[in-house]
Amino acid sequence: MLYGMRFTMLFFYAGLVAIIFGILGKFLQETYKLMNTLVFGELEKIDLIIKVLELVDMTMVAQLVWVVALAGVSLFVTTGHFDKKDMKKPDWLDHVNTYNLKLKLAFAIISISGVHALKTYLSGNLTLENIEIVAVVAVIHFMFVLSAIGISFAERLTRETH
Repeated sequence: MLYGMRFTMLFFYAGLVAIIFGILGKFLQETYKLMNTLVFGELEKIDLIIKVLELVDMTMVAQLVWVVALAGVSLFVTTGHFDKKDMKKPDWLDHVNTYNLKLKLAFAIISISGVHALKTYLSGNLTLENIEIVAVVAVIHFMFVLSAIGISFAERLTRETH
């Protein structure tokens, strides 16, 4: 019965797709504002870099959500969806299992965190107050790196025991 109810997960993945469209709307809005400012206004070099980093950040978050949704559907909901001739299965889906998905998520989160840390560093004057904020962001980023190393190490241990 539980296996037969796996289709209920589709609602979660449909919600993730809706989130991707929401991110796309915000991305297009921010891109329009940035282009408008570049063409008709003035923008400091550091502000341009920060705005571009924000767009990169949104792109990476959308990619993360897309990977989770596509891999989740492939792993947990359907097995024969890509058997149709007009549907080509992405090559990376052949190698995705729950451990690999966790690793992909961990490294994507590290990338997003790294962009956020760089944006935090670049966005403020390095006063004592801002240095504390940058330090906290750096510590959180380092914890994400340690988590990814731990997941990778655990995956390697389980692979070696088999």
